[in-house]
Amino acid sequence: MLRNQNGISVYTVLSIILFAALIFVLAIPNFYNLDKEQNVEDCINNMKEIWVATTDYLRDTNQDFQGDLEVLRTSRKAADKSSYYLAKANYCPETSRQKSEYKVYGKYIADQIGDEVKHNYGVIVYCPNLADFPTHFLPKIFYENMEPTQLQNYMIDDLDYINEETGSNGSRKQEMVEKYIEIWQTDANAFAKRKQDSTALRAMLFPEKFGPTN
Repeated sequence: MLRNQNGISVYTVLSIILFAALIFVLAIPNFYNLDKEQNVEDCINNMKEIWVATTDYLRDTNQDFQGDLEVLRTSRKAADKSSYYLAKANYCPETSRQKSEYKVYGKYIADQIGDEVKHNYGVIVYCPNLADFPTHFLPKIFYENMEPTQLQNYMIDDLDYINEETGSNGSRKQEMVEKYIEIWQTDANAFAKRKQDSTALRAMLFPEKFGPTN
């Protein structure tokens, strides 16, 4: 058997080198964030958690939520004072050195129908890295078992439309989501417009497809 001057066989040296190479290859995804599918899944799970926490907060407070996640991390649940709405800070797994919070907006609308008041809650959560990673987007199927209100259903359908229209163009997708949030923030009649016409808010975002809006 071939040995070097220290009495170590060549096969032993080769085994050590191959073992080290294997460890290096297995570690690459952790060091360089190459497991993209897992990153997408982790990011979406983060957004699901934030969506649930924000929706619970809206149901307890009946007011809009402007996106400060520290409020959710420091506010105790109305039904369980031993728990906070959001247990911890979550960040997109694609985030490198500069960690940015997820973007969140929650809308509350009291809809008067005859003598009855229906409480509507709608929450939008999107990834801070959406421009670079357009698949980091809450899928429509997520909401199926969440008992969404009428307002949330409007948002679900409109966001799904934005996702379809923008496809892999992350910058465009983020721009449209932000404009969509701005509509709900600034247009006091947005809910009524959307109730009357399912394409009303989409037309504001994509006038080239629907023609000019009033």
